[in-house]
Amino acid sequence: MTANCRFARDLEVFRRLSEAIPGWTRGEEARELLNTSYSLSAAAVIVEIGSFFGSGAILLAGPRRIRGSGLVHCVDPFDGSGDSFSVPHYQRILSEFGSGSLRDDFEKNIQRAGLSRWIQVHQGRADEVARSWSTPVDLLYFDGDQSRQGVREAYDAWARFLKPGGIIAVHNSLPENHTPDHDGHRCIVEEEIKPPNYRNIRLVSSTTFATKS
Repeated sequence: MTANCRFARDLEVFRRLSEAIPGWTRGEEARELLNTSYSLSAAAVIVEIGSFFGSGAILLAGPRRIRGSGLVHCVDPFDGSGDSFSVPHYQRILSEFGSGSLRDDFEKNIQRAGLSRWIQVHQGRADEVARSWSTPVDLLYFDGDQSRQGVREAYDAWARFLKPGGIIAVHNSLPENHTPDHDGHRCIVEEEIKPPNYRNIRLVSSTTFATKS
């Protein structure tokens, strides 16, 4: 088996582990997130805004385990809060699959995937956590509160840390079919993710990827 085939097989293992956990990043956008994380240089710094049960964190951290370096910083209040459209869905999933503590469920899922070493949790709102942050970021993934205000606060707090040449990924940012109070990611892409500040802008399923100029 060639090295490329072996890495592709290993990445697929983490995609399947991610799919076994409640979440929304699936199919081609999940594979793109895996490949993007894997493509980053050694000691990559990745920040995920919104982690829930850990499905997305596995897609980000699995490739770093394969590479043998890097760290995924997961930012989430772990209280099931968010935009008004999402909260009822969170509550339903928590009642069906949760143990009573979202943070505990997240950490158990990460441990089962063998990724605890590659993840650091920052419990709190995105804008609050950013106040004490200073490290340049290689990959910034938005998958949290999708209200317009929540997304704007998170983007303004974190985009300044993204390195030139770093990659931003914004989940659920299709240009149409959005529920009111659940279109913040679409709006931030339309307002901010465009030239000259970003290049190589592409939509994979529902996730917008772009490189900071």
